[in-house]
Amino acid sequence: MSRSLVRGLIRGTLTLAVVATATVAGGTVAQAATPRITISALSFAESTVDATAGPVTNVLTFTVKNTEPEPFNLGGTVTLRMRSTVTGEFLGHERVARFDYDYSYGEIERVSGTLAEATFAYHVPVRRYSDSATATWEVTEVDLYGSTVRATVGRAKLSTFPGYRFTVHTLLDASAPTFDHLDMNNGRQPYFYVKDEPSGFGLTTTIYDGESGFWKGSAKIVGPGGQSVTAPITWGSSPYSTALTCGGMGSGDDDGTRMPCNIDFTFPVGTNPGSWRVAQIVLFNNAGGRATFKNPAAPSLVVTSNSTLSASDFVVDPNPVDNWRGAVTVELSMAVTGASRGISQLDVDFSSGCDSLGQPYTRPDGRLAIQVRVDQGYWYFHDCELTNLVLRDGAGNLALYGDYLAAPDPQISIESVPSTEPPTALSATFDPASIPHSELQDRVITLTVLAENKVAPVSSMPVYIYDADGNIVYQSSGGSAQQAADGTLTDYLRFSPWEMEPGDYTLGFELFDRSGLRSYWNMPDVANSNTLPGGPVVLRITEG
Repeated sequence: MSRSLVRGLIRGTLTLAVVATATVAGGTVAQAATPRITISALSFAESTVDATAGPVTNVLTFTVKNTEPEPFNLGGTVTLRMRSTVTGEFLGHERVARFDYDYSYGEIERVSGTLAEATFAYHVPVRRYSDSATATWEVTEVDLYGSTVRATVGRAKLSTFPGYRFTVHTLLDASAPTFDHLDMNNGRQPYFYVKDEPSGFGLTTTIYDGESGFWKGSAKIVGPGGQSVTAPITWGSSPYSTALTCGGMGSGDDDGTRMPCNIDFTFPVGTNPGSWRVAQIVLFNNAGGRATFKNPAAPSLVVTSNSTLSASDFVVDPNPVDNWRGAVTVELSMAVTGASRGISQLDVDFSSGCDSLGQPYTRPDGRLAIQVRVDQGYWYFHDCELTNLVLRDGAGNLALYGDYLAAPDPQISIESVPSTEPPTALSATFDPASIPHSELQDRVITLTVLAENKVAPVSSMPVYIYDADGNIVYQSSGGSAQQAADGTLTDYLRFSPWEMEPGDYTLGFELFDRSGLRSYWNMPDVANSNTLPGGPVVLRITEG
């Protein structure tokens, strides 16, 4: 059969789902059409809505078609913008909503269909305010994904659907956004070390606009020599939820009527050292209203490269410290160069477990020093590191050190003296060692254990009582037992007569010290248990 005859038959009788052929070893092999995902229908329920009386919605219905052979996923996002009828330009923040075939995000719901072709409905909230009596809303982008395919449908394609936009009657928003106080993000100090690397920080605030809502803005800081840094203020939907975030801060209201924001700044390499300040905040609302705030109240910012004032030769004395039995005080000292008019400030912060005490002082040898309290050591804390050090002289020059300030790290670590030997028990006694069964319920039996005084004291003594068959009939956590200065540990035991019959019972216990080392004594069910000098410790319960 000729090729022309085949083409004629196809035109007359068949619909062929083949878009290409390839010659293989003298024959032809059909290739399947490349899967595609696209919008096949889109329209708003109303061509005009009136939002002047209060909140209103307009339902956007759209259909997604997916030609994948065996799709198992379908979803995407819909983006809408409001267009000003005054300027003809887009105005205000975009509105983005997510949809998914199997999951409802509370914004767009699936109305019908299958993974191959599904219809969704979005109840679009319409702003009550704009820059005139009318505005238009239009779908500007739809991002789609299937199982293996993705696509973005832009304005050119979307505008071919007759119902891709609608008109809204609005109120005129003559107001502008406001904001509350500016603070350092995460409570960090407003000091910045800038030399070979840039230094970033954030200022936090909450922006309000009760009518059209906050759209966007900027913040400008200025410093010595006329240098300035400007940062944008923007918000959007979280990529992981329906929450709205501004600079990483969440809990914003829909459309920005209330928006907590973090404004991220970066001091670049070459930033002039000295005092910096917030010079201007500019905010726009979704109706285009603008508010400019000159020199708002804000933290004073200081930049340094440690080129004028500096510290070196940091020494902690004593170090390591014997703090296993209680808190101790040490001295941190340093050599200071370039100071003018004395030292006006020395702030020292450590990781958990250490705190500076009192005011700094100058030693007879000229070194600057400050006292540091080191908390009592425990197994989960046995050292502390200096995280940041702020040094300022009487002329206002600043020097910064420590990782928390992204400044040079002086490598100061205050450590506990090493504890390497687990506790050693020397003896143990019951008082009384024998008791009638009838008195068991009403008597307290005192257990006294003598252990060697080592580097770290014993802080816990779990107790176990075994019957003649080696079964545990009683146990306690031992948290109340603390080693005294003479090496003894005391615990007070109460036993139940319903759980312990007359007979001989033996003692087993653990010793756990503050450094985390542990030893076991007279415990038959523990493989590495030690034998107490003198052998088993017996509690005898007699008849009667």
